[in-house]
Parts: sequence; C-alpha cells; structure tokens
Amino acid sequence: MTTRQNSQLESGSKSDVSYQLEITCPLGLENVLAQELAGRGLTQTRLGEGQVKLSTDLEGMYTACLWSRVATRVMLPLAQFEIDSADDLYAGVKAIDWAAHMTATSTLAIDCHGTNHSIRNTQFGAVKTKDAIADYFVERDGERPTVEKQEPDIRISVRVKREKVTVSLDLSGGSMHRRGYRQHGAMAPLKENLAAGLLLRAGWGQDDFSQLIDPMCGSGTFLVEAALISLNIAPGSRRSFWGFKGWLQHDHRMWQQLNDFAKNERVAPADLSVRFIGTDNNQKAIAHSRENIKRAGLTGVVEVDLAPFQEYDFGIVEDAAPGLVMTNPPYGERIGDELALVALYRQLGEWVVENCMNWRLFMLTSNQGLAKQIPLRPEKQTRVLNGGLECRAYRFPVVERFIKQDAIAAPAVNGAGAEMFTNRLKKNLKKYSKWAKKNKIECYRVYDADMPEYSVAIDLYQDWAHVQEYQAPKSIDPLKARQRLFDVVAAIPNALNISESQVIVKYRQRQTGREQYEKLDQSKHEMQVTEYDCDFIVNLKDYLDTGLFLDHRPVRKLIQSKADGKRFLNLFSYTSTASVHAGQGGAKSTLSVDMSNTYVDWSRRNIELNEFSERDHKVVRADCFEWLKNNDDMFDLIFMDPPTFSNSKKMENVLDIQRDHVDLLTLAMARLETDGELIFSNNYRRFTLDQSILDTYDVENITKQSLDLDFERNSKIHQCWIIKHKSAEEQAGLDNLDLFSESF
Repeated sequence: MTTRQNSQLESGSKSDVSYQLEITCPLGLENVLAQELAGRGLTQTRLGEGQVKLSTDLEGMYTACLWSRVATRVMLPLAQFEIDSADDLYAGVKAIDWAAHMTATSTLAIDCHGTNHSIRNTQFGAVKTKDAIADYFVERDGERPTVEKQEPDIRISVRVKREKVTVSLDLSGGSMHRRGYRQHGAMAPLKENLAAGLLLRAGWGQDDFSQLIDPMCGSGTFLVEAALISLNIAPGSRRSFWGFKGWLQHDHRMWQQLNDFAKNERVAPADLSVRFIGTDNNQKAIAHSRENIKRAGLTGVVEVDLAPFQEYDFGIVEDAAPGLVMTNPPYGERIGDELALVALYRQLGEWVVENCMNWRLFMLTSNQGLAKQIPLRPEKQTRVLNGGLECRAYRFPVVERFIKQDAIAAPAVNGAGAEMFTNRLKKNLKKYSKWAKKNKIECYRVYDADMPEYSVAIDLYQDWAHVQEYQAPKSIDPLKARQRLFDVVAAIPNALNISESQVIVKYRQRQTGREQYEKLDQSKHEMQVTEYDCDFIVNLKDYLDTGLFLDHRPVRKLIQSKADGKRFLNLFSYTSTASVHAGQGGAKSTLSVDMSNTYVDWSRRNIELNEFSERDHKVVRADCFEWLKNNDDMFDLIFMDPPTFSNSKKMENVLDIQRDHVDLLTLAMARLETDGELIFSNNYRRFTLDQSILDTYDVENITKQSLDLDFERNSKIHQCWIIKHKSAEEQAGLDNLDLFSESF
C-alpha cells in the first residue's frame, strides 16, 4: 500500500480532525523523510532542520508512525509561547486544555530539552511542567496524574529555545529507531532509522538491485533494514508501546486496521529475488549480527559470515543486475588510527572496482581523508550526524568514468621492499608466537626495525597490534617515509592475522632531550592482560607507552622469584607492575613511589585488580629523590628504573640519570638492608655506571639475562644491574686499602 486507504477504514469523526505534526529525523535526511511520507500519500509537508512538518488527519498520523523508516519521533505540538521567568513556563503549560488529551488518573512522563536564563536546567523545567499539569487537574477534578517514566499513558516534550517554549505530545512514546530486533551492537552500532535513511538515499527500494553486500557489516543493521524494505515490512509493526495508546483521541480500531493492512502488504521471503550478504572479521560483531537477524525474523534471508571481505566469495554473478555495496567502515579517532585505516579503505575501493563493476558503492565515514583513499569519484555526498559525529555519506557509481586511474595504479603495498617486510613479519610471528605460547606470554614484540628502511616497533597485546614509528633520519625523504609507514600498516592485518581496526599507530622520537610522557588521547582504550599470573591494565591509545614495559618482562619475573617474605620498594614505579609481581611472589609488603597522579592511580588499580590489600601494598605520590632523603624505613629488595630525563614541575630539580645516578643509588642503598638487593635499570643507551658505585658496592651486570627472545635484536633497549652491599670482609679490605693509600 503506497497511498492512503481512508475509504476502507471504519472510523469516526476523529479522522476528520487535522493535526499539525513535527516529525523529527537524523540531520541531513529531511528530504528522504519527506519523500518517504509522500510515498504513503502524506504530501502536505514542510522541511525544517532535523524535522519535517506534516499536516494530516489521525489516519495520516498513524501511517507515519507505522511506516516511517527514517523518523525518530512523531510530535504533536500543543502550544508555543514565550517566557521571561519560570512562572511564565508554569502559566503557559497550565493554560493548555489538558482534558482533551488525558485524564486526572493518567500516568505521564516529561522530557525537557534546552535551557535559558529562567530555566537553568532541564530537570527544573520538567518539574515546573509537571506541577502545572498537576495543578490543572487538581483544580478541575480534585485529582492529579502520577509520573511513570517507563511506559506512561502520555509522554510530554518541553523544548526551550531562547525565550520560546514548545510543548508537545510525543505520540511515538520513544525513539522510533528502536525496531525491537536489536539487543546488541558491535563496537559502533548504527541507529536503525539512520541506516534505513541512507539505504533510501542510496536508491534501495527504488532502483532494481540484485544484491546487497555489506563487507564490514558489524551488527548487521544495513542488511536487516534493507531486507525489511524489500519485504515491505512496516518498521513500526514490531513495536509494542506507542505514546498515543493512552491519548484520549486515540482510535484503537483504526490503528488495528492499519496494522492488518500492513501485514497483508508484506512480500513473502520466497518471492524475493534479492540476496543480502555481509561479512566482518570481528567474531562478536558477527554473533550480534546473527542474533539481530534471527530476532528480525530474517534467518535464511540475510547471510553473514566471519571473514575478511578481501578473501570472501560473495557469489557475484557478472551478467546479473547491478548490486549495492553499503558499508559503514571504522572512521579512526586519531592520527594513529587513521594511518591504520588507510590500507583498509584502499582495499575496500580496489575490491569494489575489481569485483563490482556497474554496481554502486555507498559509504558512511566521518573522515574525508580516508574517503579519498577510495579510487572512485563520488557522485553525491550527504552530511549526516551519526551518534553526534558529523559524517558524510558518499555515493560512488562503480563505472569506468568515475574511476580515479592514478589511485588504482598504486597498490596498497608497494614494491619488493614492502613484500620483504611482509614476509619478515610473518616469519617473526611464527617464531615468537610459538615461544610466547610456550611461556604463556600474551604481550610481546614481534618486530623492531629489523629492516632499517621500515623503522617501526610492533608489539602484540593479545590480538591488538601496537605500532610505534621511530623518527626517520633527516636524509630520508618524508614522503618515502610516510609511504613506507602506509606499507607497514597495510601489511600488518594480513601478516599478523588481526583486524584492521585493531592496529594502533604512534610516532616515537628517539629520546634526545628532556621528554615527558604526555597524554595523546582521551579515549581511555583499556584492556586487561596477564603476565606470569599477574593481571595488568594497559592503555593502547592514550599515552605514548601502554603501562607495561615489555622489555622488562624478565626483570619483573626475577623480582617475583626473589620477593618471598621481603619488604619491597619500587622507586619511579610507573604503573607498579613490578610491585604486583613482588606481591605475587609472596612479598611481605610493597611500597611504590612515583610523582605522577596518573600513574599513582593506575598503580592502585593494578594492585586492586590482583586483590592485594592496601594495608600491605601501598602507593605513594612523591619525588623519589626527596622521599629517599626524608624516609628512614628499611627494605630487603629495591627496584629502581628511573627515566633518562625528567623536568616535571612536581620535581624540585631536573633529573639527569647519567649525572644524578650516584646520588640516587647512594640514597637508595642507605634504605637497603645489609643482605638486601637493589635492581637498577635504565634505558639511556650511552649510560655508564660510575666507577665509585663499582668500587663501593658489589655490582653484577645482568643486562643480557634481562632480555627475552623478543628483545634480543635490541640489546641496548635497557641496561640492568643487581647491586648489593659488600660483605664485612670485603669492606674491611677496602678500608685498609684506603688507609694504605693515605699513608703515601
């Protein structure tokens, strides 16, 4: 049914009343909504920002609720007035003829949006509205309505914009994007009405497509919405609750008849000549997608598979009618993510050109730079908001004249060097993954500038790749360096068998000055990893480092083996992973000292994660130098891994580890019991331990033993020593030697 069927409906005079509705929708899809309404015979429309105003009768209102795939809410404005005070809001609301819409025993909910100088917060505006309605009915009937937030008889919307207030009934009763079939989303679920609107913008349901493919289908929203369009299933037919069901002007018989008509208009799945196929390489996304398909009643209609689209056979028939590739790929939240996704977008475009000639590609993204990686020129662009993020929907005809020939000429991974890098990465993975599995290690380095022209470090954190690009020498052409980085990023997903969206790229300069670890992002991308029975929180995006120094893995294991019954001190503790290992090894107590609020908080969370008590495992925020000068507690085991430089404002002086290590070690050794051990490490490549330390203490260089297989190629990543007090006999010998020297 594409037109109104008033003549077939059994209804009373209510159907003759004209209503001025405001139907909201995602920004950018106002034209699509108006065209959709016109297709249902609802032609008296005016476009606004994020809405379409519709003049219609009761049947038209029901038709919009039942059939609109694009609408967010159907609102019936009751009054519009200006206010200069909260009392004006109260008076304006109370003046509405509420008895025409509800009774004193009705339940209601009030949503207030917007503020001004009189209505300082939305909760106050909602309470003022409720008071006005309650007083209206108390004065009229001696009773007042009650508030019911979940499924009220009447839902009222109050919108405050500067001095103007609009009071409306929310006839939809809640956002119409909730069709009832989706319980879960993937990492970035697309709202159903936005997905449907984009499908209509792409031409689905109007043009003769033979197939819909979503190569990165996530939770399957595009596929499900496309199938519902093709089967002519009314999107509102699955909703059990509507805001108009408790409305006094509701005509139950008319609503039921319209639902019956809608059921009769459905297309039987057996009569469909269209295929719906999706892939994704995220197992959880596919599981959610399959559940959504089942709940929508589309099992056997929509197919999804766990696979990268580049390797999947979609069964495209060359002589069949053209199809539509519809997708919402990852956008990339920051520069590292963007680099990681360049290869994905290139591969998508090249795959479409190679396999889907004469089709249409429709893609949603917020990143125009990534969109340019598609080797096609867009025919149309539509600006829309997706979860508050401004995006563009690109419509690409996959025909010869729209292909950017220069883009096709450059493959995602270029040249023999890139192929050699890919092969090296695969070889390294095979070698290190066996070793890691045998030793129950979840996080390890798989590549560290093995090939000088591909100067990156790649660490695996479970199934995430953390890529750090080293600063290229000035002799290297920046464009070549960037291209090589693109080659690296393009090779990683296939070589390491992980998703493109799980590659995180950072730029690391080799430390040559007083550099601090500054925050790079606000995404708080945290995950939990395990190392030798210890659990740690790592953050792959927000900082240059992740919260776990992988090269110190053997040192932490050594601390765990030595800690039983010991009092352990961790200086410059960072996220206190060494303290956790000491606790796991049976330490009597641990004390972690760091001057960073961020790392002190992180340390406490790591200790709590491993269920150690705060009483025995303390974390202190302090300058380690000052703390050592002012503390007289003694310890059996000390670990100290200071930064090369630190010029933090929280420190009294600038720390230079080469210059200051003698004073620092002397202070620390004063806190070490006679038979205790101090493990000292730092990552300054040109560091030299002062002769006075070698003369004064018993020093053993354990650098070689402190490097695991994955860091053997980078033997200068850190240096490490075990430092002890000399025995009484050794010290006496030194004292005699000093006296002998003084006599001459």
